[in-house]
Order: sequence, then structure tokens, then C-alpha cells
Amino acid sequence: MSKMVDQPPKKVFIKIPLLNQEQALLISEVLSIDKELKGSGVKRETRVEADCLVVTFDGVDYKKLRVSINALLKNILLIIKTYNLLS
Repeated sequence: MSKMVDQPPKKVFIKIPLLNQEQALLISEVLSIDKELKGSGVKRETRVEADCLVVTFDGVDYKKLRVSINALLKNILLIIKTYNLLS
């Protein structure tokens, strides 16, 4: 019988430079609608610093963090493509 050992929390910071603060704010607002799944154990926070989008992930499982980060990056690419198409 194996015992589950509590893993220490992991924190990942991603800073994404964008064209301007307006684009960073727009992406942050769009991403705020799509929350992380409750069962994933991952918490995501986004904020804007000048013309950069800063995203912080908290979780205990590297695999779930990786999945969340990949999904976020795909969403950001889609938002930027849509932004460029409509502007």
C-alpha cells in the first residue's frame, strides 16, 4: 500500500511582452472569463505591468501546471490573432 506524500506547492511566473498596454489589458480581461477547472488544483492569476501580461500559476502537480500553461498560451495566441484581424 503506497502512502500519498504531500507535495510542496509549485509556482510558475510567465511574463509576456505585448505591443502596448491596451493589448495587455484586453487579453487579461478575455482570459479572466475562462477560469481554471476546480478539480485541476491549479490557481491562475493574471495582471498587467506596463505593456506586459504577467501570469502566475500555483499548483502541486507539474503535469497539471503544464497542461494549464499550454492551454493559456494557445488562448493568448488565438486572442492575438483575433485582435490583429479585427484591428
